[in-house]
Amino acid sequence: MLITAIVNNRGNTLVVELPHNRMDLETKMYSIGDELSQEVHITDSPDLEIRAKLSADSEIGLHLINLFNDKHALKDVNDVCQTVINAPDEVKEAIESDILNDQYSTPDELIEDVKKQTYEAGQYMETFYFPLTGMLEDEEYYDEYEVGNPFLMDYKWDISELVEKEQNADLGDMKDYFYDDDNAQAKMVTARWGIAEKNGKLYGKVDIKLREPFTAEEKEKVRDWVSGQNSDGFGEGLEQRPIETEDGDLYVSMWGADNYFIYDENEMNEYLSQQQSGGMKL
Repeated sequence: MLITAIVNNRGNTLVVELPHNRMDLETKMYSIGDELSQEVHITDSPDLEIRAKLSADSEIGLHLINLFNDKHALKDVNDVCQTVINAPDEVKEAIESDILNDQYSTPDELIEDVKKQTYEAGQYMETFYFPLTGMLEDEEYYDEYEVGNPFLMDYKWDISELVEKEQNADLGDMKDYFYDDDNAQAKMVTARWGIAEKNGKLYGKVDIKLREPFTAEEKEKVRDWVSGQNSDGFGEGLEQRPIETEDGDLYVSMWGADNYFIYDENEMNEYLSQQQSGGMKL
């Protein structure tokens, strides 16, 4: 554990070590009040009824504490601790050195640097693409209907932000949820879902950074895993998160398209070429 938080809610005190699983943290917070981790700000001011004070026994923890002020909530502290703990071995030593040398001025700066260094640590890249669909829920008329690509393109940045937010620090790296082949998993540095615009159309994608390339057999196992995550794992959770629009709540699916596919880079380029020449239709 990196940091200890002492949380006080109107005289009720909780001591919790961070990082902590998000749901477990919420359960602990319920013991001294309602769901608090989003609200509890980092301060030891006795004037506030709800507050959290941070302490640490390690040098890393002490330097991390310096990144936070009363504008930050307990959730922010937990996210940073999760990010540091979950950093791949290739970058962990460098990240810890930068923390000890006070190279970061904000929590967000540290998190972004971990993402950047992790991405750069993989020498190889494997990307898979797949269609997106969107359902719009009209609250006024209690109706739901599918929207086309032009509507999705209008909310491209909102969709991208939602996909990124869903892969929060508590979830860890998605590669940690691949269990089908130990050798393939060992090659992965990071796996991140995202959004790609290709020929004016919006697609979902997974970028997998690798220490060495997959074998053909490993690649097919990973492709199957991506399919499963899109339908029953990461994607299932994502499609339950609404995006507010002027026309109602938009729900994005990575699974429900007709003629569904999961293509690698070469297959996607061939598909797009055929689309342009009037070949395959999605």
